[in-house]
Amino acid sequence: MEIRLCDFCRMPYQSTGKKICGDCFLKLDKDFIEIREYLWEHDLAGIDEVSEATGVSRKSILYLLKEERLIVGDENGTGGCGILTCESCRKPISTGRLCAGCKKEVLSAIQESVGGVVNKPKRRPEPAEEEVSIKGVAKLQLKGR
Repeated sequence: MEIRLCDFCRMPYQSTGKKICGDCFLKLDKDFIEIREYLWEHDLAGIDEVSEATGVSRKSILYLLKEERLIVGDENGTGGCGILTCESCRKPISTGRLCAGCKKEVLSAIQESVGGVVNKPKRRPEPAEEEVSIKGVAKLQLKGR
């Protein structure tokens, strides 16, 4: 096992293959559950409101967005209201770190570097009811409600 810096708290930890330490993994899972429970009672809520009511930091909310456990939307339901941008091309995105176009480019580059077709990663299953959506510039709600 190697020593790495946790992507969330930036403290060293003995890696088991995850990008975050065990303490942060448990904390973020607990934070997600807090957000989900709050949003069941408050269908639309701003990021600041959810943070204040649940005690979940904005840092945790943004981390969950980048890890695709939360989704950003705008008034039209198209996403990309400016909260997140692609880390490569800076286009607005609804979740994760890269837009669809940049993800496709990265996959193509990987395929070229190994000299052939790489098995495509399994498609992520449809979001579960527990996944949360942000509507409007800073509104949160449970997906599918």
